Amino acid sequence: MAATATATRSARRATRAKKPVWKSRAVFRVIEAGSAVTCEGCGEHIKFKAKIRAKQVICNVYTKGVWQRVEHFHDECYTRSDEPYGPAAD
Repeated sequence: MAATATATRSARRATRAKKPVWKSRAVFRVIEAGSAVTCEGCGEHIKFKAKIRAKQVICNVYTKGVWQRVEHFHDECYTRSDEPYGPAAD
């Protein structure tokens, strides 16, 4: 009987969904009024301009599946730095 219970537990573990491993990723976002962040690429502030709908790249950075920080880039700075967190999604 014990062998059957062990086999059943093993079968349940095999079918249980594994936790996702989070990876660093990047997305494009419009720069909003009141934004007060600094670009990781050039060190300058990412500024809102009323007549220009400029975009920034926001990156969630993970190490070994654990969230570490958020990094902000100007669109051009992210491209210039060879997209360190992969291509940015819209």
